[in-house]
Amino acid sequence: MDDKRIRNVILVTEDSLQSSLLKDVLETKLSIHVILITPEKLSTPPVLPESISTIIFDYSVLSEDVFSRYINFKDAAFKETIEVLINCDKALSTEELFIWHTLAGIFYTSDDIGTLQTGIGRILQGDMWFSREFSQQYIAHLRRHSRPINKNTPTVLTKREQQIIDFLSMGASNQQIAKQLFVSENTVKTHLHNIFKKIDVKNRVQALIWAKENVSDLSMTI
Repeated sequence: MDDKRIRNVILVTEDSLQSSLLKDVLETKLSIHVILITPEKLSTPPVLPESISTIIFDYSVLSEDVFSRYINFKDAAFKETIEVLINCDKALSTEELFIWHTLAGIFYTSDDIGTLQTGIGRILQGDMWFSREFSQQYIAHLRRHSRPINKNTPTVLTKREQQIIDFLSMGASNQQIAKQLFVSENTVKTHLHNIFKKIDVKNRVQALIWAKENVSDLSMTI
C-alpha cells in the first residue's frame, strides 16, 4: 500500500463558502483530492477518477429524493466505497444510520473543522470514527442483513493476524491495536492488508462483519 499517493475523495454537499473551506482544509492537511458534487449533480456527475477511496456525505442536505439519487450514483460505480457522514444531528437514532451499508465514520454538527480533519485522516488510514456502542450495533445489523462474506474454504491466519482480527472485532482502532501489541501502526496496517486479502474483503467494515461471524471459531492466544 502506498500511503504517499494522492487519494480521491468525493464530497457530496451544497456549493457554499463552508464546503469550500472544508475542501481546502482536507486537501491541504491530508494531501488528498476532494471532488465536490452537489446533490443536484448526483444524477449527472462529472467524469470521475476510477479510484475513489471515500465518499463524504453532508447529512444536512439529505432528503428522500437526494438519497434515491445518491444510491443510484453509488451503486453504479462505488458500491464498495466507504462512506463518511458529516453534519449529523446528535439526536439522530442509530436505526436511521443503518441504511448506510459501508459507513466508516460519523461526524456531528457540533464537531469543528479540526475534528473533521483528524477523524477523516484516521478513516483514510483504515480506522473507523464512531463510538464502540454504535460500532457493535451497526455490525450486528449488517450481519443480519448481509450475505456472508467469507467463503466455505478454511481461512488460515497467522497467530499475529488472529490477534489483530480479535482486536478488530472489539472495535479497536489501528492505534489501539498497535499499543496493545507493542508494534507500529504501519505494522498493523500491513497485517490488516494481508488479512483483508486472506478473508476476501475490501474494507474495514466488511472485515468487522467477517470477524463477528468467524472470530469465535478462531483459536486466540493474546
